[in-house]
Amino acid sequence: MSSIKALLETMRILRDKDNGCPWDIEQTLESLSPCVVEEAYEVSDAIARKDFENLKEELGDVLLQVIFQAEIANELNLFNFNEIADSLNKKLIRRHPHVFDGASKPLSAEEQTKTWDKIKAQERSNKNKQNTFSNIPSSLPPILKAKKIQKKAAKKGFDWRKSIDVIEKVEEELKELKYEIKQNNKKNSQEELGDLLFSLVNLSRHLQIDASEAINQANHKFVKRFMLMEEEIAKNKKKIENLSPDELENFWVKIKSHG
Repeated sequence: MSSIKALLETMRILRDKDNGCPWDIEQTLESLSPCVVEEAYEVSDAIARKDFENLKEELGDVLLQVIFQAEIANELNLFNFNEIADSLNKKLIRRHPHVFDGASKPLSAEEQTKTWDKIKAQERSNKNKQNTFSNIPSSLPPILKAKKIQKKAAKKGFDWRKSIDVIEKVEEELKELKYEIKQNNKKNSQEELGDLLFSLVNLSRHLQIDASEAINQANHKFVKRFMLMEEEIAKNKKKIENLSPDELENFWVKIKSHG
């Protein structure tokens, strides 16, 4: 028996109404939905940390979500795992005509992306006509959702020409946020902060930097430096909660100077 078949059989047994696991039996497509997102983030985190042994485990957890959902869908007579795999395989072949159908080979990854998007758009046109943003999942994390919105708008020609234009937009939004803060207008401040964050995601897209990855790196860097600062304070026989903001800043600058 192949590994995949064995895995599917294990899941079938876990879901068995008489002899399976109570927790697994209780799960639904809806109850498992948040787990899919959570496991995907853990994969991303393992890659960022270059923890490849953990990455193997986390990829397994993502696969678990796929077979779990597939088993439940099969029980509901919606579809099964084989149909998922078959649908994916057909999509990959359909969207790579230069590999499987004798079409001319793209000169670059960027050109292939354009071909992929063109085929994808054609597939959608064959279905019910939708608006530009209708197929963006509402449950996407905000940064990823903003990026997808911007990319779709850009494909319709609505985009900044150069990165410097986006930087100027960021500066404009920051200026507007500062004004609302000075006016002590919390509602408008929230709106302007949202505009600023949206513009920063747009800038990351123009710079071809993943915004989520960038903020994740910043998170890791901050935590690392903060922990080093706590160690440094402890070496000086002091408690962090007893230090003034200026004293904390001095320790922080010292840690930053070491990289």
